[in-house]
Amino acid sequence: MAFFRIFPYAHLIAVAAAFVICMPCAVFCQHITIATQKNAYKTGEKVALTITNVSSAKVFTVAASSRPEMGLTNIEKKASVGWDALPLRCRQPSCTVDYTIPAPEEIKAGASFSFRWQPKIFLDNTYVNPEPGLYRVTIMYRVKKETDPSAWNWTTVRSNVFTLE
Repeated sequence: MAFFRIFPYAHLIAVAAAFVICMPCAVFCQHITIATQKNAYKTGEKVALTITNVSSAKVFTVAASSRPEMGLTNIEKKASVGWDALPLRCRQPSCTVDYTIPAPEEIKAGASFSFRWQPKIFLDNTYVNPEPGLYRVTIMYRVKKETDPSAWNWTTVRSNVFTLE
């Protein structure tokens, strides 16, 4: 405690240092971005999505595969408080459709992958158009660590907010 009497603001300096060291990573360590081509889409219109690797790391995602829609993990609708995750596809055991997920594909540093997706949600055992509102989609991706090639980190990233009319 004598330390804090001599340096009364030492705890604030420590907190500020932690913020300066950790904050850039929290803000800038996102390896990929996912963005829509437009801010608004009409019912039945396909949403154009582009995934960009903004890092120098090796990034892999199912969304860059031959079935990119399988790489979408959620569609979220803006609620009065927060966001509601809506089901993109049926879930086992009630689902008999083959949802074989392809292997993740690499998006090289600085490269992009684009695809078009038909917004549908799975409700009451059928696929329907989402109601009008504000939405965003999420995907998961993996980063291969060069220091330990067997180590993979899974991360989720959300798209920009877009309107379905």
